[in-house]
Amino acid sequence: MKVRNVLSLLCLMLICPGIGVARDRLSAEDIAKIKRVHQKYEEAWLKGDADGVRALFTDDCVLLPPHGDTPRIGQKGLNEYWFPPDAPPTQITKLVVTPQSIGGDGQIAYVWGTDEVAWTTAQNGKTTSASHKGIFLNVLRKQANGEWKMSHHMWDDPVERH
Repeated sequence: MKVRNVLSLLCLMLICPGIGVARDRLSAEDIAKIKRVHQKYEEAWLKGDADGVRALFTDDCVLLPPHGDTPRIGQKGLNEYWFPPDAPPTQITKLVVTPQSIGGDGQIAYVWGTDEVAWTTAQNGKTTSASHKGIFLNVLRKQANGEWKMSHHMWDDPVERH
């Protein structure tokens, strides 16, 4: 009798492989929250809201800047890279973050996509503008309160090819 039960269960698992793993996938609610994190990221940068940007990252976050630059660890590293006290005034004038793919499980998510950013910097009475299009990869962790925060952020822009 036990062998028949085991065989029945095995057949059911082969016929319906999705049973039992649905909880290991991102829910529609999780995906919506993850997309919202990326929208808030755009909004915070465009408002010049450094605290709003910081709030989207975990305390132990890792920034992996372009072209193999030194990784920045934690909120301290994030601040040193993006918000150093001696940096010239910089304003993000355009930021479009477009997720192309979102995956993961109920606790960890990964998102990759494209971005477009433009900014101005004022220094010595002169304002300069710059921009680029690039790609990004983010890893997010679900927090105890159900919200998602970025734990790892990697981005790059095109390299000139000769």
